[in-house]
Amino acid sequence: MRPHRRIAGTRRRAALGLLACAVASAFIASAFLSGLPTSQTQTEASTATSQAVTSAAPPGPGRRQASLSLLPSLLTWAVAGSDSAFAAGERVVVLGGSGFIGSRICERLVASGASVTSISRTGGPPEGAGPWASQVTWSRGDVLSMDLSETLRGATAVVSAIGAIGSSDDETTNGATAELAAKAAASAGAGRFVLVSATPLVADAGLGGLFPGYVAGKKRAEAAVKAFPGSWTVLQPTFVFGGDAFVLNPPRVTESYGAMVEKVLETGPVRGIASVSPAFLKLALLPPSFVDDVAAAAVAGALGKASGVYSGHDDISSAARL
Repeated sequence: MRPHRRIAGTRRRAALGLLACAVASAFIASAFLSGLPTSQTQTEASTATSQAVTSAAPPGPGRRQASLSLLPSLLTWAVAGSDSAFAAGERVVVLGGSGFIGSRICERLVASGASVTSISRTGGPPEGAGPWASQVTWSRGDVLSMDLSETLRGATAVVSAIGAIGSSDDETTNGATAELAAKAAASAGAGRFVLVSATPLVADAGLGGLFPGYVAGKKRAEAAVKAFPGSWTVLQPTFVFGGDAFVLNPPRVTESYGAMVEKVLETGPVRGIASVSPAFLKLALLPPSFVDDVAAAAVAGALGKASGVYSGHDDISSAARL
C-alpha cells in the first residue's frame, strides 16, 4: 500500500473517531444532567410524556417493547383509518431500501398501503425483518450503473436513502447517485422525490476538511433534488439513533440509549447551551432523531404531505406527524 493511501485511511479513521467522540459527549452530558435533582412537576411531566409517547407513537421496530403485541392491529388500523394512506396500486421506489433508514421507510410505506420496490446492492431485506418484508419487491442493483428508467416507470414517488461516510468515494456515493436518481425519476414521470440527507452542521463544524467528499456529495445531492420538477423533500437529520446495536460508521447508538439522550438534549437548558456553542459542540448537543421519525417524515414526503427542507430534530419530528 502506498504511503499516501495509508495516511488517507488513517485520517478517515481518526475523523470517524472524532464523530464518535461528539456523540459520546452528548451521552456524557445526558448522563450527568439526568442525575441532577428534578422537581416533582418535572418528574410528573416526564412520566406523562413517556406514557403519551408509548401510547401514541406510530408502530416501528422496537419503539416500545410493550406495544409489539399490538403491532398488527395498529398497522391495520393506521392503513384503514388514515386519510393519508396511499391509494391502491400507488407505487413507491426506495433506493437503499435494505439499509438502516431505508428499511424503516419501506416498512412504513407498506403500512401506508403503497406498493413498494426496494433497490439496493444487497437486493434483500435486512436480517430479522418482519412480515412486512414479504410485501416489498426487493431488487439488487447499483444506481450508478443500472438503467433506472424501467424500474422507476409508473412510480408515484421515489425515496433515496443512499448514503456513506468514510468510504473510498463519498462524493460519488452521496452525490452522483441522487443526481442520477432525480433525473431518472423526472424522466419516468414520478411526481415526488424524497432525499434523506444530513445536517449542514457537519460542514459548519469543520468536518468538511476531514470528509470533503461527503460534504461535496451531500451538496450535489440536495442541489439535484431541489431542481426536481415535481414535489421534493430533503431531510437533514443530525445523528440518527435506533436499533439494538452501537455502530461506529456511521456513528449510531441503540434505541434505548438514544431515546435517553434525545430526552435530555430536548430540555431548555441544553438547547440554550447549544444555541450559543460553536458548530462542533452544537452538533453534539442538538437532539438526535429516532430512525422511525426520519422514516415517517420520508413517507410524508412520498405522500405529498411534506415538501421542502426539514433540517434537524424538530423539523423532522413535525414532518413525521403530518
